[in-house]
Amino acid sequence: MKYLKFKGQKVGITTDRIEASDREADKYYYEMRRDEEQPHVPYMIEDSVDEDAFWGTMVTEEPFEFNQGDYHSLTEELGLKLAEKFGLLQ
Repeated sequence: MKYLKFKGQKVGITTDRIEASDREADKYYYEMRRDEEQPHVPYMIEDSVDEDAFWGTMVTEEPFEFNQGDYHSLTEELGLKLAEKFGLLQ
C-alpha cells in the first residue's frame, strides 16, 4: 500500500482488490477504474468496479464526496502520477 494526500486526507492506494471479507469496518474503500486506452493509468474512483476495468483500491479514514455524483473523475496528471508511483510507466 502506498500513501498520499487526496482531497485533504491521507489515503492508502494499492493495485490489489481488497475483498469485502478483508476490509476493516472503520475505513472506507473505493475502487479505481483504469483507462481503456492507457490501462496502466487510473482515471475514475467509484464504489465498485468490474474486474475487467479494475485498477486498484483506495482506502480512507473518512468518506469523501464524488465530484460527478456516483463517481470521482481524476485528472490525467493525477492518473499519470499514480501510475508512475506504482512503477507502471516506462
